[in-house]
Amino acid sequence: MRLPFSPSNVHATGVAAPGAGGWGTVDMVGTASRHADSSRPGSTQPIEMVLPPEPECYRLALQALAQRPDEAISLDFALPFCAAHCLCCDRDILAAQPEEVIDDYVDGLIEETRSVAARIGGQRDVLQLHLGGGSASELEELQLVRLMQVVRDAWRLPADAEMSIDCDPRRVGWMQMQLLRSLGFTRVTFGVLDLDPRVQQAIGRRHSVALIDDACEVARSCGMEYLSLELMIGLPHQCVASWRDTLRRLIAMAPDRIKLGCYRHRPQQSPGQYAIDVDALPDDDECRALLALTAETLREAGYGWIGANQFVLDTDELAVAHSQGRLRHSRISYTATPPSALLAQGVAAVGEIDGHVFANTASMAAWRQAVRAGRSAVARALPSTPWRALARAAQQHLLCHLELPRSMLRDGLQPCFARLAQHEQSGLVRVFEDRIVVTETGRLALAELCAELDELPLQQAEAVSRPRP
Repeated sequence: MRLPFSPSNVHATGVAAPGAGGWGTVDMVGTASRHADSSRPGSTQPIEMVLPPEPECYRLALQALAQRPDEAISLDFALPFCAAHCLCCDRDILAAQPEEVIDDYVDGLIEETRSVAARIGGQRDVLQLHLGGGSASELEELQLVRLMQVVRDAWRLPADAEMSIDCDPRRVGWMQMQLLRSLGFTRVTFGVLDLDPRVQQAIGRRHSVALIDDACEVARSCGMEYLSLELMIGLPHQCVASWRDTLRRLIAMAPDRIKLGCYRHRPQQSPGQYAIDVDALPDDDECRALLALTAETLREAGYGWIGANQFVLDTDELAVAHSQGRLRHSRISYTATPPSALLAQGVAAVGEIDGHVFANTASMAAWRQAVRAGRSAVARALPSTPWRALARAAQQHLLCHLELPRSMLRDGLQPCFARLAQHEQSGLVRVFEDRIVVTETGRLALAELCAELDELPLQQAEAVSRPRP
C-alpha cells in the first residue's frame, strides 16, 4: 500500500505523534538501557530499572487539575494483548499471554488508577472511558470486574458516559458481552479488516462471515448501543471484486459504525510485516479504487463519512454533532463530548491535560516497576505553549471539518499553509485562496497532514511563545 499514512495514527494519538524534537527528554528506561524492553510480560527475571523523576509539567498539570474538583475527565486504558499478532498489525502487541501475566498487568492498571485518583481527587464524572489498543477479550471476567470496580470507587460513571471497548470477534461470547454491558460498556468495536479468505490467509487472520455475524448478534442481544466494525484497505490480494463482496456482506450485518483503516507496509518498524508478500499489495491506483468503492457503497447504504475514517448512520450522535459543529477528535476517538482532561493508564498510553501531552514509558518492565512503587510511569512530556495551542486547534479543525481556513494560521503559523499546500501534487488536498480542503484520498492521510502542523522552526516557535509586549 503506497498511501502515506493510516488513520490508525489519528486514532492512537488524536493527531500524528509530535516530532522527536518536541518531546521532553525524560526516558523511563533509564540506565538499564533499552534491552530492558526485551523483558516482556512472562519474563522470569524482573529487571531493576533506574527511574528518573517525573516530568515537572506533569506534576504541575495534576496539581492544576486537582484545584478543579468538579471538572469531568476521560480515561484511556491501554491493553497490549491479543490472541495472535496479525502480520499487518503495526502495534506493539503481546500475543497469547498466560493468565498470570495479564493479571499482573491489570494489577498495574489498578495501582496506576488509584495513584492518579489520589493526586487529583475523586468523585468526578467520567465523560469517556476506553479499554483497548489490543483486545479486551484477553481479560478474564474477574479481571474486568476488578479494574472497573476500582474506577467506580475513584470516580463517577454516569449512565450516559461514553464507555467503549475493543474486542476480538473470534474470542467473545454471550457471558463476556453480558458482563461488559453490566459494567457499563455501551460501545464495542470488532476488528474485521477483510472477509475474503485469501486476504485473511495472507495476513495471518482467519474468521468466517458467519463468525462475525454471530458476534454482532451477541453484542446486540446483550444491549450494546453502538456496534462498530473495522475494515482495512491496502492488504495483500485485495481487489475491487473481492472488496465489493466484503462490503456487501458487512452492510448486511448492519453495524452502527464502520471504521476504515489503511495498511502501511513498514517492516523495519513492524518486523511481522516481512512475512507479507509485497508483490501482492495493491498499488496506488488500486487503493484509490478501493477507497472510492468504499465511499460510494457505504453512502448508498446510508452511511455518512465523518472525519478521517468513520462511516456512521444519519441518526448517529457523531453525525448530529458534525452537523451542529460540535464534533471533536479526542485522543480516544471522534466524539460529541466536550473537551476534558484525558488520563491514560498502561504501557505507552498517551494522555493530555490542559494541552500538555504525556506518554507513559513503552517498556513493560519500567512501567510495571514504576506503578508497583507508586510512582508515575510518564516517560515523555510535551508542554503546552501558545503556538502549540494554535496548532492543536488547527489540527482539530482539519480532522473534523476536512478543511483549514488560512485565517486560523496566524501568529507565526502561516508557513504551515504552504507546507500543506505542497500535498496538492499528490492529490491529498485542494488549495484555494482562503483555505485548504482535504480530498477523499487525503482523508486517509490526515495523520500526515496534521503532522505538518506539529512543529515549527525553533525561531518561529520562540517568537510565538514569547509574551506580547
